[in-house]
Amino acid sequence: DSDSSCPFRELAQSRRQVSSPNGLYTHHSREGIFSALLFRGILFNTEALHETRHLGFFESFEIWTQFKAQHADRGEKYICNPCAYGTTKGRVSTNDKNFWIASEILFEKLQDPNISFTTIWQFVVNARDHHNKKLFPSFGDLSAYLLTVDLTYAQWIPWPDLDEVAQAVFVLAKGALHGLQKIGLVSADSYTKEEVVEGFKMLYRFLDEDPKFKTIKQAVVFDPFMVEHALCKMSK
Repeated sequence: DSDSSCPFRELAQSRRQVSSPNGLYTHHSREGIFSALLFRGILFNTEALHETRHLGFFESFEIWTQFKAQHADRGEKYICNPCAYGTTKGRVSTNDKNFWIASEILFEKLQDPNISFTTIWQFVVNARDHHNKKLFPSFGDLSAYLLTVDLTYAQWIPWPDLDEVAQAVFVLAKGALHGLQKIGLVSADSYTKEEVVEGFKMLYRFLDEDPKFKTIKQAVVFDPFMVEHALCKMSK
């Protein structure tokens, strides 16, 4: 299962499938955002995605509903992996209605020329509707971060600098942090934000300048997101 084990983010099966030349990220539209939410919030690392070889773009809510209905007999876990990123509260395919509504709001927000990686990431985590319910149900820090990275690759969002990604590692406090601890760049017991940020940047620069790694950098899509992802896999 390369989705959960491949250290190179963009080479894992689900991402590779939907990032193909005709995949969902070529659609800079409200429907493209809806499809991106479906991918991260429902379809990632599922048999439904892998077996159908679907490219992840759904032209409307109705077309998505038809896709879902076609596979209803296979059960919920066929179309929605509840543990795609570990145990996730409320990760169910019926969130699709919320994602359709939220896609319009996120699409509009992405038109703002002053957006940044962190503002979009935190918006997805924290946004609430007029009933004070999560606008993006099941999207916590990690899945919202992954969605925002996807949108960055798709050129919806300006690229963050190395420091911004390093700070995200600290905020997430998940696999990448544990990876830094495992290789001794961050204290295992207590640590500061500065230590995490500097540890991540040190590792990134080492890999960036390492002549042995240079030969495969282009093939593995080397960037700060890849390093964060690889650290997560290493910590398992």
